[in-house]
Amino acid sequence: MNHIALSRNDFNTLDPIHIETGLGIVVAVCLILAVALVVLVVWLSKPTLKPTKKTNRGRHDASTGTSIWHERINDVVDRHANGDLGREEAFALLASIARDFVSTATGSDVRNQTLTDIEATPRTTGNQHGLTLLRQTIEALYPPEFADAERNHTAREATVEQAGEWVANLVERWR
Repeated sequence: MNHIALSRNDFNTLDPIHIETGLGIVVAVCLILAVALVVLVVWLSKPTLKPTKKTNRGRHDASTGTSIWHERINDVVDRHANGDLGREEAFALLASIARDFVSTATGSDVRNQTLTDIEATPRTTGNQHGLTLLRQTIEALYPPEFADAERNHTAREATVEQAGEWVANLVERWR
């Protein structure tokens, strides 16, 4: 019969070297998992650079620049200077351009609002400056457009070129 002699150290012995090695492996794995988790959280929380979808609120988007509005203003002034537009028609078109611009810039249709409507529009810190400019511009355009030039000094003195500058000023100063 073969007897196997086992030394006392073969069983039920906890060798300190084996314990430290096993504990080291567990700690290392935990650290690796913690680092991986931190990297994953940082990566997932990073904002994505998706292209933003622009909403076009009208024929011309005010945020694309002012050149299209200046072109429209200059077209009316030039057509009047060439005799293709009457004075009153030029004033009406310039008022329409001002209203189109503000409607596009705000997303709120002001094309048919009267001065009283514009004045009654609730003011906020975001729209106060622009609505005041619109009211002043439309108010300046009304006498030349509607008043009798022979009886109204303001209507008589205003030129289409000045009115074009008023509307261009509205476009440039809009915030």
